[in-house]
Amino acid sequence: MGSVTDQPRYVPSIVADKISAYAVATGLLGALFQRSQTGQGQAVEIGMFECLVDFMMVEHLYGATFDPPIDRMGYSRILTRERRPYATQDGYLAVLPYSDQNWRDFFKIAGREDLLQDPRFATVGNRVDNAQALYGAVAQIVATRTSQEWIQVLEAANIPVTPVNTKEALLDDAQLQASHFWHFVDHPTEGRLRLTDAPVRFSGSEFEVRQHAPLLGEHSESILMEAGYSPPEIDQLFATGVTAGPRKSLNSH
Repeated sequence: MGSVTDQPRYVPSIVADKISAYAVATGLLGALFQRSQTGQGQAVEIGMFECLVDFMMVEHLYGATFDPPIDRMGYSRILTRERRPYATQDGYLAVLPYSDQNWRDFFKIAGREDLLQDPRFATVGNRVDNAQALYGAVAQIVATRTSQEWIQVLEAANIPVTPVNTKEALLDDAQLQASHFWHFVDHPTEGRLRLTDAPVRFSGSEFEVRQHAPLLGEHSESILMEAGYSPPEIDQLFATGVTAGPRKSLNSH
């Protein structure tokens, strides 16, 4: 949205594709459930643009939730440029006091009695209205100690804090190791591959990798057969270059 840097930029992830995939999954499950209850099937249509707008407007519709609007759009507390990972003396931390008690404890730990008494930061409403000043003060405070020093005292006070991971650090993250999140499989042509586990766990069943990522055209023949094409028709599609891939089951016809 550009509110943090004043310049728009692309989110460094394929967010639209991934969010839309979740919408497809939930939409199909909803349609399947209704079919199980009514016996009636139906078409399911998913709009990628609508998926993104729905995802973003959970918090950013804000004042425009009401008709007519009672305030501007955008949740100002999380759009402020100062609400970001903070530099410590030796790294970066996400420090996110939330409740009134969190903030009182944070100011006490920081030795900032002046902020503890500041009416701008006394209530959640006041903190939202003064988010820029609040998080600017946090940035100055966090810069005074090392990451581990902050983690030790803030965790003891039940104040949300976590180090900022690099992508590479996630490969050895203690939580992900404990939950066996990373899986390894052997691909017939690409060798050993690292995969993520499903983030959903069921008590009575487990996810498993049933087949490798297909090679180019690997399933062309079987998909055409499922679609109702006859062996001669499939032969013709391969011969004319309409499709390609390894031939498996039709060589004997």
